[in-house]
Amino acid sequence: MLDIGSQSFDTFELDWYSPDRGSLPRSPRENAQRNLNLCRDFAARFRPGRENLLLFGAPGLGKTFLSACIARTVSESGFSVVYDTAVNIFTRFEEQKFARDRFEDAKFRRDDDGDTAGEDVERCMNCDLLILDDLGTEMTTSFVQSALYQLLNGRLLAGKSTIISTNLDPDQIGRRYSAQIMSRLEGEFELLPFTGQDIRLLKREQ
Repeated sequence: MLDIGSQSFDTFELDWYSPDRGSLPRSPRENAQRNLNLCRDFAARFRPGRENLLLFGAPGLGKTFLSACIARTVSESGFSVVYDTAVNIFTRFEEQKFARDRFEDAKFRRDDDGDTAGEDVERCMNCDLLILDDLGTEMTTSFVQSALYQLLNGRLLAGKSTIISTNLDPDQIGRRYSAQIMSRLEGEFELLPFTGQDIRLLKREQ
């Protein structure tokens, strides 16, 4: 799903971020520089299970761009990378569950789509690096909460690395999902806040 042809750390443009700190400890540009450095270092020194990242902030601030840069660098180093949206990933988890339920019922047989969903879930669980984009855009149900916990906890126990990007801040994540999930994010993930103005809107205004 990624167009990474032009997306590299070298083409990340800091000029779109304001140098004005206002009341913040860092200006948006200083914060973006910090995030760029951390993401570049994460990709360059990548080893499965070594680190996990949570990229959060308003839309249009470079979270997906930097995630794509990491995906490109890590995959070029020979590691397996899965990059997909939360909506797609949780849909596949749900399809796998329904296929398994049908298979357990003697009236039905597992179909090809169920097999495909199971393979997709297995890839998400076992790849060296999973990049889960746009967490919070999916419909949050009890099943999604359970699937997210299974995904995060399973990968942590297996020593696999995960990157999550979201428009939600940590408090919102805790309220939307669960204290257990937030505890794992705060304890096992490096938190990278993104600040500034929507770069997509700024580019359209020019």
